[in-house]
Amino acid sequence: MVLGVIPQERICVTSRAKLGFHAAWNPGEDGRPVTSKAATKLLMDIYPERVRSWIKDRGGLTPRMMYLTGRELAAMYPTCNSATAAAR
Repeated sequence: MVLGVIPQERICVTSRAKLGFHAAWNPGEDGRPVTSKAATKLLMDIYPERVRSWIKDRGGLTPRMMYLTGRELAAMYPTCNSATAAAR
């Protein structure tokens, strides 16, 4: 959710950054997670286009966590350094 709320120019990542994505859910009557299509759509709508495309290319948001890391993440966001971190 951070990617949809914080302005892109205020985000940087480290080489060890790992962003996880999954479908939104509510607890069902038995307490188990039940996917919320409306809330999942809302999540997708707030993500930047390149993140949405990455998620869509992997089959979309599901209850299973998917991770954006490494070169794929570094291609989307600048690498943090001490000067970058101080400016943020």
